[in-house]
Amino acid sequence: MIRIAVEKDYEQLAIMKWLHCKEDDLVYGENNLTGVHKENFITEFIDFLKTDHTYKIFVLEENDVIISAMFVSIIPKLPKPNRTTKYIAYLTNVYTLKEYRNNKKGTELVTYIKQYLQNQQCELLIVWPSTNSINWYKRNGFCQENEIFECTLIPE
Repeated sequence: MIRIAVEKDYEQLAIMKWLHCKEDDLVYGENNLTGVHKENFITEFIDFLKTDHTYKIFVLEENDVIISAMFVSIIPKLPKPNRTTKYIAYLTNVYTLKEYRNNKKGTELVTYIKQYLQNQQCELLIVWPSTNSINWYKRNGFCQENEIFECTLIPE
């Protein structure tokens, strides 16, 4: 079942984020978890979700277990004469549990999200994919058409 996350999901989402960071450390040589206590991070993540409402969180669950989650920030566009679209959206924190990958669960969820956003008059869905996920995004209708300029304000 696909739905919008609610507060009872926050702990599962925090654990998924932890697993995502752990995987990025192994696959990309990142350093996300060094010196971080899992319990402290989970508390911080849950507190963030309770207080910050920037993201609409879409989840796909089976038997009360979230197997895939995707966070979407919907950004309103300023009104313009004859404009029919009202938003652009940013897709981030895309994660499917390892044991459910390669069986179309992520594709099912992103397809749902794209239709949901179209119904909201969203013009464009953007994402900054990892190197390993580029082909998945291409298979799901994303392309590298537009040049987006960026200005780093605080290096990470």
